Amino acid sequence: MISTPITYNLGSTTYIAWVLEGDHYNFDNWYVDNVSFTGVQNESTLSLSLLLEGLYNGSNSMRKAQGGSGDQFPGEVADKITIELHDASDYSIISHTFADIDLSTSGTVNVTLPASVNGSYYITVKHRNSLETTSSAPVSFTGSDVTWLFDHPSKAYGSNLLLTSDGYYVIYGGDVDQSGLIDTGDMTPVDNDASAFSTGYLTNDCDGNGSVDTADMTIIDNNSSAFAGAILP
Repeated sequence: MISTPITYNLGSTTYIAWVLEGDHYNFDNWYVDNVSFTGVQNESTLSLSLLLEGLYNGSNSMRKAQGGSGDQFPGEVADKITIELHDASDYSIISHTFADIDLSTSGTVNVTLPASVNGSYYITVKHRNSLETTSSAPVSFTGSDVTWLFDHPSKAYGSNLLLTSDGYYVIYGGDVDQSGLIDTGDMTPVDNDASAFSTGYLTNDCDGNGSVDTADMTIIDNNSSAFAGAILP
């Protein structure tokens, strides 16, 4: 005989199962005496706001990264980023990674989070030629949508944001070799590509205009002179 559905709530996940009357319920193992059941997961959203120096176009907005024949991405996508959630007590542990995420020209990012993201994490943003930048403190992802704005030094670990001439804060550009430090190691490949008149969607194109030239070298030179580097927990 089949009983009525049994529901079991665990955090943001509701488990529902049909079982035979009299059987033992074992929700921890995702089985009810070898009868599998359906998990209904309540997803939440991570919303970020950030601006990249290389693509910054003034007035709190960014240009679209260019490829060999125009806009690299459709719609209002400026470029792609990677978001990592690092363990609050041990930053070396990456608990979750979200790669190839759309970053809009307005600087907004929205990521759907699985129910397994339910602790507190440092939020780290990575971009192909920008400095790795992390939230100033661990952020709680328990039970609701999450919003974090990299719009002021107080929101970035080590206050590691650059103030623009029109009063907005951006993530430092020019770390083309992703070493965590903007220096001659970044300048050399950019200089080589500039000498070769390289074009396209290239990591060495720091300003994203589709061509490697002196404008890209200027970003690196300025940030190298300021000893800009990643500051991490």
